[in-house]
Amino acid sequence: MRKWNLAAGILAAVALASCGGGGGGGGGGLAGFAAKPALTTSVKINGQAATAQSADLYAVKPGDKVEITPSQNVSWTSSSAPAGITANALASTPTQWSAQLVNETASAATYTVTASESADASSTRSLQFAVSGGDARNGSYKAFATNGTRQTLALNFDTGAYSWTDSNNAVVSGSFAADANEAGTYVFQSARIATAANTARFHLNQDTVIGAFPFAVTQSANEAFAIQPFLASRALETQQAALDGVYNRFGIDVGPTTQTSDISQFEISAGGTKLVRCNDANISRIELCQPADQQTWLISPGSASGMWTMTEAATPSNTANIALARIGDQKIFLIAGKSASDPRTAVFRIGVPEGTAWPAGTGYGSATPGSWGRVQVAANNTSTRNGVATDGSVVQTFNTFYPMGTSQPRGMRLLPNTTTGATYFAMQGAKLFAIIGANDPAHGTNGYLQLSLMD
Repeated sequence: MRKWNLAAGILAAVALASCGGGGGGGGGGLAGFAAKPALTTSVKINGQAATAQSADLYAVKPGDKVEITPSQNVSWTSSSAPAGITANALASTPTQWSAQLVNETASAATYTVTASESADASSTRSLQFAVSGGDARNGSYKAFATNGTRQTLALNFDTGAYSWTDSNNAVVSGSFAADANEAGTYVFQSARIATAANTARFHLNQDTVIGAFPFAVTQSANEAFAIQPFLASRALETQQAALDGVYNRFGIDVGPTTQTSDISQFEISAGGTKLVRCNDANISRIELCQPADQQTWLISPGSASGMWTMTEAATPSNTANIALARIGDQKIFLIAGKSASDPRTAVFRIGVPEGTAWPAGTGYGSATPGSWGRVQVAANNTSTRNGVATDGSVVQTFNTFYPMGTSQPRGMRLLPNTTTGATYFAMQGAKLFAIIGANDPAHGTNGYLQLSLMD
């Protein structure tokens, strides 16, 4: 019997196929070995299918959500050129990449996402996303709050996100949205808010933010939160000689059982190295202040840019950290801290340049009881404030201002209430309008402070 040579038969069959035999069709490749499909991707921007402008280049806005779906399992890499683009809520698997592209700068940048096929690293596809510049208001602001804390407020208007970072680096984050009833005002969302009405809001003018937030209550032995005013700036004065000037100052000390108001005028001189404050009950102008009522402080650079340390000359252990926020060509003096003698006492000070001008205008801001409102200052020495309290009730006030005495600051006004006998004081300057209650426990005005940022 003749034996069949299996190997030879296979070789013959292969040879025949290579010559087009076996009924053929003249195909050039091995049967069953099709060419590997190329790696492709599809892109969605904010949930909608996107079309490349050219060669895998897509235009996006800061805050847009990008989704990339590859045709095969891949691994991912990404980069920003120049630096500044971050991918928030990044999620990547072999079958999809998604993130919110955020531009941390005001300049345009390109973010590149590269997909590499898992089975063949040489097979890649790079997609470029041209991200326009971020909102000019985005960034970090140094905040001074009436609960006696200094914090950093980060705002991103492209994503509607905020974060507070305190001196212990503890971070509280959340979202904000435009107030539908008040152009230019934004509403904080926070789980800390337990009031009937959410009066935690903020308003901006140039590099300055005025607002209210549910801060921790410094006076409380247990954890508690209350909506309190703050002022924040990303334009703190860094040149010591520029601190010089005469300022009117309002302040409050709020302790566990008592609260007091502080009203005075002071002068910074000698190239920003010396501060003299008039500490008398008459609220005298600094140039008319009796020597016995003068407090002298020495100013030196603080531990951070834009912060300064003032040390009382007569009592060197008495120090305070201060800052001056620039708004236009004027400055706002700021202090927020805790009392050295009682850490549960909140200390807040705010000052504006002395001047005779009393401009009319509209402002927005908060008061220490937690209310938020719009103030309208008229040219006839009156003002109205309309807003909402934390219990949801409507706030409506009308004030008539009277000049102070001839020996008192020209930039302050008196607000007597002839019906109740309560007395308040007002001051303006550097786009800030403020009202403080007199240090009068009998009428409950002590410790009241209202701050509004004028447009």
